[in-house]
Amino acid sequence: MRRRELFTLAAAAVGAAGTLCAPRGAMAQTAAEIMQTHRTRQATRDEEEHLLMKLVDKGGDVKQRKLVRYLLRGKDQLNKVLIRFSAPRDVEGTGMLTFEGPDGRDEQWLYLPSAKKTRRIAVSGKKNKFMGTEFASEDLLPEAVALNRYTLAGEQAVDGQPCWVLEAVPATERQAEDSGYSKRKLWVRKDAHAIVKREFYDKRGRLEKIQHDRKLALVTGTIWRPGEVEMVSEQNGNRTILIVESRAVDKGLKEDLFTEAELLRGGA
Repeated sequence: MRRRELFTLAAAAVGAAGTLCAPRGAMAQTAAEIMQTHRTRQATRDEEEHLLMKLVDKGGDVKQRKLVRYLLRGKDQLNKVLIRFSAPRDVEGTGMLTFEGPDGRDEQWLYLPSAKKTRRIAVSGKKNKFMGTEFASEDLLPEAVALNRYTLAGEQAVDGQPCWVLEAVPATERQAEDSGYSKRKLWVRKDAHAIVKREFYDKRGRLEKIQHDRKLALVTGTIWRPGEVEMVSEQNGNRTILIVESRAVDKGLKEDLFTEAELLRGGA
């Protein structure tokens, strides 16, 4: 056998061995692996965010609100989220409590100060817009990886950062019925495994709205969070902007904050 042929065979063998021994992270990831890594790396035990909300209509008029968002991750790896408005006066004290369900059947309660009582929200209600914003209730929870099927749709940079582009559809017929979307597209930044852009498609497959997560920053460990989130309606031209004024992670929030009694008390 000629020397060149021997060299070619040896190089091929070394290349094959290198591929077999390469670390898992260096190999191509499936869509499911990307999203599971996202959920694992971005998980916290608890979070507290103080937010300025801007409601901008298509004419450019702006209304502002202030709110606090609390999150607690349970031992079952499911989240509890409490949102409470503090200003202006017409929404002060209004709150929503959500328990993430293992099968997508989330439990939600809404407190309206004018009614002076909490109201249970039906599962189908998570499709509805939340408090006149461009966010639906289902948009306000972390990505429910187990309840969706993901496929890779390509790669694209967002704000100069390489991202995977994934398509997400509900995993079951019941979850498809509960959701307001036929599918979503997600841009996941490769270096951070954080979602920086989302497109939402309505039941007829039309682009309904686009979410941009901007000013991404490393909070602690592997946890990245945006400093600003904008949801833009492609159908009515309205925008909702959330600006983070302060954030605390893993500060030790207590279980008793995430109760219907506390939701009611917080509006007193």
